[in-house]
Amino acid sequence: MYLPKLPDLESKKALIILPQPELIFFKHHLSLKPITTYFGVKIFRISDALVCGPLFSAQMAGFLFELLAKAKVRAVIFLGWGASLNKSFKKGELFLPKKAFSKLGLTAVLYPKRRVFYPSSHILNKLEKECTRLNLSYKKGAILSVDFPLIYEKGKELPKGFKADVLDMEASALFALGEYYSIEVAGIIFITDKVGELSQSLPENLPHLRFRLLPLFKSFIEKDVRDETQKEESL
Repeated sequence: MYLPKLPDLESKKALIILPQPELIFFKHHLSLKPITTYFGVKIFRISDALVCGPLFSAQMAGFLFELLAKAKVRAVIFLGWGASLNKSFKKGELFLPKKAFSKLGLTAVLYPKRRVFYPSSHILNKLEKECTRLNLSYKKGAILSVDFPLIYEKGKELPKGFKADVLDMEASALFALGEYYSIEVAGIIFITDKVGELSQSLPENLPHLRFRLLPLFKSFIEKDVRDETQKEESL
């Protein structure tokens, strides 16, 4: 299998920005410096961290995590979009997945007998503390990742046996890949729409949320998350 030659990417952390519009925003406001492109995913460096995106599928995530593992990345935060499955989860809200159900082909290959995957409790706790510090309201719950969400948007019933609050295409793959490569992973989801209600407009408060998340991402980039974990474990 052909794999492109890469420059030295060794880093401790990575921020994965899944949607193209989010990458455009954060590329500008974080003053990201491009390094290379890997199977369509752009790779930037800032301080001792990589920023990667856009990323549209579990398959692309698989290639990216192979790169991150070789770069010795130990902690990942991702930003994605999701559609609400729960009436109490509204468009324009922040969502932190604490559990991910999977109907993805990639996770079935990595873990044939599992359908549920979890974020790093340490990174998730850090995200919650940062959201609280920044006075950012959020909701926690379960997310369901599928390969092709459009059929559910058009009225096909969701797979049974999954009590999920949000639907997306990548979260469970990112958690599974983190476990597979021994990388701590947690994520933030913008709830952009509701399953079954096709829309061509994003929530009006999304630009405001982007600006409010900037300090959180800067904090993640500037602090050595994994070293903090080791210090806590030694206490």
